Amino acid sequence: MSTPDMEAQALAVRKVIERYLDAVRTWNEAEFRATFDPKANIAHYYVKGDEIRTITLDEFVKVIGSLHQKYDNAEEKAKEIDVRIVDHIASVRVPFAFVMGDKAMEGQDLFNLAFCKGEWKIMHKSYYL
Repeated sequence: MSTPDMEAQALAVRKVIERYLDAVRTWNEAEFRATFDPKANIAHYYVKGDEIRTITLDEFVKVIGSLHQKYDNAEEKAKEIDVRIVDHIASVRVPFAFVMGDKAMEGQDLFNLAFCKGEWKIMHKSYYL
């Protein structure tokens, strides 16, 4: 059973993910970075190479920025946002379509967030396309 406080925390986590998605769509680098802990990492399952690639937040910023330079639009469109919270840690699953120009690829994000210094921050993102 959920408590009002847990519902409020789940809403706060959802807002961080929505802020992240909006920052990707508009490519607001400062807003994008603000959703992450500076030491966050990003892991990508590379389907074609059947391998896992892990990068830093700075490297991920460059990837998203390059997509916006290459395409008129680059947007991650969430199909749903599923939030689970255990104490100070949240796990979020986001099935999405990533739209780049006239192309779209299906994938899923798995975010881990931590409640630290009074706010939720993404500390890890795993995804595949």
